[in-house]
Amino acid sequence: MPLETNMYPGNNDLLRMLQHNMNLIFVLRRQKGQFYCSFLTGKLKEQLGLPENITASGGDIKELDLGFCSLHRSKLTQAFTGKEITFRHHFHQYYLFTMLSPVIENDEVIEVVGTTIDITSFEKSEQQIEFMTTHDTLTKLPNRQRLLEDLDKIIHNNRKDKPKAIMICDLDRLKNVNDTLGQFAGDQVITLIADRLKGIALEMCPVYRLGGDEFVIVINQQVSDIKVFAEQILQIIRQPIIISNHDFYMTGTIGISYMSENACKTEDYINRASVAVHYGKLQGGNRISEYTNQMSEQYNELILLESDIRKAFKFNEFTLSYQPKVDVHTNEIVGVEALIRWEHGKKGKIPPSLFIPIAEEIGMIDQIGEWVLREACKQFVRWKESGTSPVMVAVNISAVELQQPDFLQRVKQVIKETGMDPNYLEIEITENSVMQNTEECIAMMNELRAMGVSLSIDDFGTGYSSMGYLQKFPINYLKIDQSFIKELFEESGSAEIIKAMIQLGHTFGLKVVAEGVEGEQILSFIRNQKCDYYQGYFYSKPVEADLIEEKLLACL
Repeated sequence: MPLETNMYPGNNDLLRMLQHNMNLIFVLRRQKGQFYCSFLTGKLKEQLGLPENITASGGDIKELDLGFCSLHRSKLTQAFTGKEITFRHHFHQYYLFTMLSPVIENDEVIEVVGTTIDITSFEKSEQQIEFMTTHDTLTKLPNRQRLLEDLDKIIHNNRKDKPKAIMICDLDRLKNVNDTLGQFAGDQVITLIADRLKGIALEMCPVYRLGGDEFVIVINQQVSDIKVFAEQILQIIRQPIIISNHDFYMTGTIGISYMSENACKTEDYINRASVAVHYGKLQGGNRISEYTNQMSEQYNELILLESDIRKAFKFNEFTLSYQPKVDVHTNEIVGVEALIRWEHGKKGKIPPSLFIPIAEEIGMIDQIGEWVLREACKQFVRWKESGTSPVMVAVNISAVELQQPDFLQRVKQVIKETGMDPNYLEIEITENSVMQNTEECIAMMNELRAMGVSLSIDDFGTGYSSMGYLQKFPINYLKIDQSFIKELFEESGSAEIIKAMIQLGHTFGLKVVAEGVEGEQILSFIRNQKCDYYQGYFYSKPVEADLIEEKLLACL
């Protein structure tokens, strides 16, 4: 070739060898501050698309851009001072590694010999390993390690764009999906929720997967109202999920740690958000919880309750009270609702709203729920044997119990062992619990109805069931949540909401129960709206079984 033969005559064998070298070999010279390539060969030359000839007519050297002359001028300058230089760089779609070796004559660098190696495959492998190390394999979101690295850079570099808060979002009861349809379905839910979070999070609010069913969102300065943003996240989680022709309705619990709080380490912010989210889950989940120092103390107290709950169950510390369900028009008792109570040896009365979520978290709710069902059925039989007229006995079932594959069998077993008449057994299910796995719930509810068991939707109005599904549920009763009843004359619009709920229940052929009736004025209102039954302190607070027996005997 003209280039090689002109510069190195008589060295054809050497030139041929260099020409077939896999790398790029070149010689650089400098003239009047400009870098020129005086020799260029190797197979990599063709891959990079470099020209064949670099000399012009008359033997003048033509300047050639090798992709780093301008970008790495400082490195070339160092090489011409006599230093050997190595560096990585990028040229088009290639990742390259270049070595510069100065040629010195009479203590002067006359030229620099360069060798460039294609390290594209190595670089991409390195990038893949880096991605696998710092990203979740399922969702492709950055993982905990990347979160810690990013937060360290942001928080401890005194940057002006320091985040406003750390938000942890934990999916409620994902285990139910795994138990029902398997791990693969659970993974699909996680992936779908991850995509939803990426869609709603702003460009400067990165989303991470912390592990399991937990996600982290770093809230930056663009978010003006963090709680509104958090509520938007909960709303998109609540949107229906369809997997294998099954409809699921998930909920989430969010814990927020504000960056204004002083923390020694990056993990302190994450731990505080984690305390907030778990505190929210122990309050029943499906809510937003903001970290406070007081919350940390309360959370520690709740954790201590875990062992106390196990002891309470073992040593029979739980009892049942019963609240009458009364006919709105005749004021007669038509049923009772069994309510669990716990008198702690040192802490006194602990409300179910506090210990039931903890029991769900530690896996005790199945045992406690079965105990409640069994005791309520036994009590019905005792009342009947004492000569009272039989009334419906309602038992609350948690979402966790409802999702268990053996729930139906356990109900059958309890009915058989206690001698309970299933026609007088009512099972109360919360609105949200039946929306978590709707098709399976409907099938199970149909079997319960076939046994003679009645069903009711409890706390109606606080969830997100669709009218279409409500019509499909084989239920007997609709119980209006007490929050609406108590606000009847305090909040504008509450009266119209209650009217609509009663009309809706009757449209679907259901009996409607108003919870939390505490005054004659409220009773008069629901009576005028043709509500069927009510519960509340106006008639009676929850009382022991023997007092219910007295009331039932007095009605004979």
